[in-house]
Amino acid sequence: MRLWAKLGMTVLALGTVSGVLTPSVASAKTKVTGTFANRDLQSYYKSAKAKSAFHFETLKAGKNSKKTATVVVMGDFGSVPNVKYGALTSAKYSKNKKVLTMKYKLVNFKTKNGKTTTSLAKKAYTFKLTKKSTNKFTAKLTGKKANRRLANSGTTYKYTRTKTNPAKAYAKKYVKPTMYKQYLKAFNSINATQAQKKKLATQYATQATNTMVKNFDLKN
Repeated sequence: MRLWAKLGMTVLALGTVSGVLTPSVASAKTKVTGTFANRDLQSYYKSAKAKSAFHFETLKAGKNSKKTATVVVMGDFGSVPNVKYGALTSAKYSKNKKVLTMKYKLVNFKTKNGKTTTSLAKKAYTFKLTKKSTNKFTAKLTGKKANRRLANSGTTYKYTRTKTNPAKAYAKKYVKPTMYKQYLKAFNSINATQAQKKKLATQYATQATNTMVKNFDLKN
């Protein structure tokens, strides 16, 4: 965990997000009606140019709770691979139903003494998902490196809507080579042959890649 943190790989604990969905958040008016939501909120969005992908998941507030909340899962497969979770607090269509404006609060993770706790950030962020055609959408990303996230300002990217989870393909193409280089550099100081260093870097990069995929494929 410490090594990954030094290398900029945000490792999120699985199975903890539902714990932050308190009744006040879970009962927020996040339901959206209409064709746009029925079809599109069940899809994945990917952008090779941005090395970014996101999707939505509906989570229960607790194991036996009937209350639910929607989370936007943001996967950044760029120079600092990471996954961010945002609990939606509102969602609203434009009059022509071509633009879906959503607000979310980031889910924060804190690990101490081997125990991971979660909390919701106080600040709410806004982003717009604009429909250009059946499978073509646009959204904006703001921030740099580990701080990139969906926003209502920043760089506009074209996203393709797909039923297939893009995480494995993007992680293999972008995350694994990035993490391999970073691990190999980190292992330069250890007493080992170059072949051994490469083997270790490959093992750690594979593990980081698998973690990225699991964190993106969030399930309650």
